[in-house]
Amino acid sequence: MGINHQHQQPVLDRSPQIAAIPWEPRTKLVSGLVYIFGVITLQDPRLVAAAFCFALIFALRGRLTPLQLIRRLLLLAPFLIMMSIPLLFGGGYPPSPDRVELVLQIILKVLTAMTFTLFIFTNQPIENLLEALEHLKMPGIIATIIYLAYRYGFLIINETQIVLRALKARLFKPQLSLRSLPVYGEMAGGLFIKSLNRSETVYRAMTSRGFRGQMPVSPSRKILPNDIGKAIIPSIFIITLIVIEQVVL
Repeated sequence: MGINHQHQQPVLDRSPQIAAIPWEPRTKLVSGLVYIFGVITLQDPRLVAAAFCFALIFALRGRLTPLQLIRRLLLLAPFLIMMSIPLLFGGGYPPSPDRVELVLQIILKVLTAMTFTLFIFTNQPIENLLEALEHLKMPGIIATIIYLAYRYGFLIINETQIVLRALKARLFKPQLSLRSLPVYGEMAGGLFIKSLNRSETVYRAMTSRGFRGQMPVSPSRKILPNDIGKAIIPSIFIITLIVIEQVVL
């Protein structure tokens, strides 16, 4: 993570998204966790909706475009639909108001957490966030595993796409049938073996360059009053909603 910073930083500084909000990663992560866990504790759909609106505003001010936000939130749609149908109609049709309120509450919480998470991860490199985890005293080995999984996950996706293109070129039609299952099994087995070989090659290359089980990290950036102010805003807002729910409602 910290190895290539000298070469990467000039490029990253020219990115309008990252330069828009130079927020120290540790304070950003802490405020994000406070906000997301605070949203989970809310029970009133109106307050959850208010938290969602605040997260949307925060994300858009972080230079996430509305189109980017909509596209990424739409990825959750299939999962939310599959989750909502049994919850809504498990007690018969039409669904009771309690079930509708529960489903609405869950959907808003998921969208709020996803929106704030997108804001955290979009506005700066993943390497900086993982370094921030180590500076927050997370065990270095865990941060290293997360970083390597993130980095080489893209390679696995690329390998899968290559295999799928090769199958398509051989007129294979994806479907659930007894004739297709052996093909899927061979594809999964081949990818597994390739992953093992690649991991062994990568490990030997890293060991030869002095890797000892933990990625080096850069020194932590000084936390400025501006960073604290940005972290306080979402934290105060979600705490206010929790107090309103517990005291007023």
